[in-house]
Amino acid sequence: MKKITSTLLSLFFLVSAFAQPGKSENIVVVTMDGLRWQEIFGGADSVLTYDTTAKYSIKYVQKHFWATDATARRKKLMPFFWSEIASKGILLGNRNYSNYFNNANPYWFSYPGYNEIFTGYPDTAVNSNDKIPNKNENVFEYLNKLPEFKGKTAVFGSWDVFASIFNEGRSGLLVNDGFRDLKGNLTEKQKLFNRLQHEMPDLFHGGERLDAATFNIAFEYMKEHKPKLIFFGLGDTDEFAHAGQYDYYLDAAQKSDTWIRQIWDYIQSTPGYKDKTTLIITTDHGRGLAEGSNWRHHGNKIGEASEMWMAAIGPSVKPTGESKEKAQAYQGQIAATIAAMLGKEFKPAHPVLPALTLNSK
Repeated sequence: MKKITSTLLSLFFLVSAFAQPGKSENIVVVTMDGLRWQEIFGGADSVLTYDTTAKYSIKYVQKHFWATDATARRKKLMPFFWSEIASKGILLGNRNYSNYFNNANPYWFSYPGYNEIFTGYPDTAVNSNDKIPNKNENVFEYLNKLPEFKGKTAVFGSWDVFASIFNEGRSGLLVNDGFRDLKGNLTEKQKLFNRLQHEMPDLFHGGERLDAATFNIAFEYMKEHKPKLIFFGLGDTDEFAHAGQYDYYLDAAQKSDTWIRQIWDYIQSTPGYKDKTTLIITTDHGRGLAEGSNWRHHGNKIGEASEMWMAAIGPSVKPTGESKEKAQAYQGQIAATIAAMLGKEFKPAHPVLPALTLNSK
């Protein structure tokens, strides 16, 4: 592993537009599981939009997401990304400009990806999606030990493996995942959202609730408790892709964009958050190309499944928009970046990839 990490460090170089980031007081992280960079930067895929053999509704895709120009398509799919973030934040990973953002771990599926994002360590021993408590310390756990973040850190996810990824038992973090009810002294809205998650269709057969439940439970918690660190782990995009439902996959991406706008609007209208909070958005892995059925799948047998993207907006980010610089970055750099944005250094016992710096002169 030391050899792999050393190699990655030697490969990594900062884009000339990067410099030391400004300080934030709060960090919000949102992931959209398995959402391809192709849709982020190009909108609906032409091959999948006009696939006459498809079992999903190509008419729905054409009506709601298609435009002849890729720039128009991506705005149609992700309007918040291509209005607010493109003008006031940064987007990394458009490979059409040789702007590369990748998994550093060699597996290219979910648990290794989330481990890499939050621990900064592309650990080759993290090689399954099994519910094994993560031996690596995550950046939320590390920061939660500091007085200013203690008890002000929360994790919400649709997938019921996040409790293991964040090692809930060891870390002491508040983790709400799968179909678990939020505990504690709850408002009437929180009680309602607890109940509604069980009344929604169990489309993914027990291991993962719909993102509408996760978002509302997490967002209501954010409004009630004002955490300084909060994670929204959304999963519908990956589940619908695996099922081959491109119409639902795009719909899930667009709904996520709407929820992210709601989070940002709340941040910018709330004292304690306004102009003090950086929002980071990314994914855990990529997927295959549209040809055949490879877009449905990921893992290291799919060559494109390590291809990812990242977006960020807030005081720690210079508004450079879509990065067109030739560069290579990795998801494993996000953990150290989170700490650096808060004016801290992430120093766990295991190796950590270096921070990105997203606020240039």
